[in-house]
Amino acid sequence: MNKSAILTIIIACLAFASCSSDDEPKIPTNAISLNLTRDGGTTIGGSDVYMNNSDNFTTQYCAIADLGQKSGFNRNPVLTQLAQEVAVTPGNYYQIMAADDIRNVAGERAYPLDANFYNLHVDSWLYDKNNDLAGAKVTYAECFPEDSRLPKWDENLEILLDPTHDGVGTYTFGKDCHIDSDISVSSVNNSSLHEFLQFEVDDNKLTVSNKWALNGVVKAVVLVRHESVYTRVNFTITSRF
Repeated sequence: MNKSAILTIIIACLAFASCSSDDEPKIPTNAISLNLTRDGGTTIGGSDVYMNNSDNFTTQYCAIADLGQKSGFNRNPVLTQLAQEVAVTPGNYYQIMAADDIRNVAGERAYPLDANFYNLHVDSWLYDKNNDLAGAKVTYAECFPEDSRLPKWDENLEILLDPTHDGVGTYTFGKDCHIDSDISVSSVNNSSLHEFLQFEVDDNKLTVSNKWALNGVVKAVVLVRHESVYTRVNFTITSRF
C-alpha cells in the first residue's frame, strides 16, 4: 500500500472519530439516568410525563417539544411546536415544561426566567429478560432558562419623572428585547398619580409620561421577553414637581 493511500485512510478515521465525538451528548453534572418503563409507573423528574404502551411520551399537565437529534442539554425552551403526546425516538432530544407557565408575552409564547424545565435525551430502547421492548433508557437534567439580555426575575428598577424632562422618564432594555403592553400599576401611600400616568411601549423602550405635574410614587410590574424567555421586573416610578 502506498503512502498516499495510508494517509487517506488515516484522515478518514480521524474524521469519523471526530464526528462520533461531536454526536455524543454532553452530559451536565446534575443529569439523571432513568429506565423509563412502558407501564406508566415511572415519570420524569417532578413532571407527570411517562411512556405509554404506544411508545409515546404522554402528559396531562406539561408541554413536550421533540427537538430531534441536533440539540443538547443546554437549550433554552423551544416553544414553536408543543404537544402532550410525542413519539419516543432513541437519539432524540426533548424538552418538558409546565404548560401553565407558558404565556404570551409581547406577541409570542415565552417561558418564565424563574421556572424550571427538563432537557432530555433518549439513549436507547430498554428490553426485558425475554428481549421484548419494555421501555427506554433516558438521561434528563433539570434546567432554568438563561438570558444575559434580561434582568433577573423580580429585579427592582427605577424611573424618575421631573420637570427638567417635561415629566417624562424612559427605560431601555437590551437589544432585541420586547416589552409586553399589559402593565400592572398600583399606588404607593395612597397617591393618585397612577391614575394619570401614560405608558408607551416601543419594543425594548418604556416611556412614562406625567402631563398633570402630580407628585407621588407608583409601582409598575412589567413583563419583558427576549426570544422564548421572559422576565418580570418591578419599577418604582417617582414624580417630583
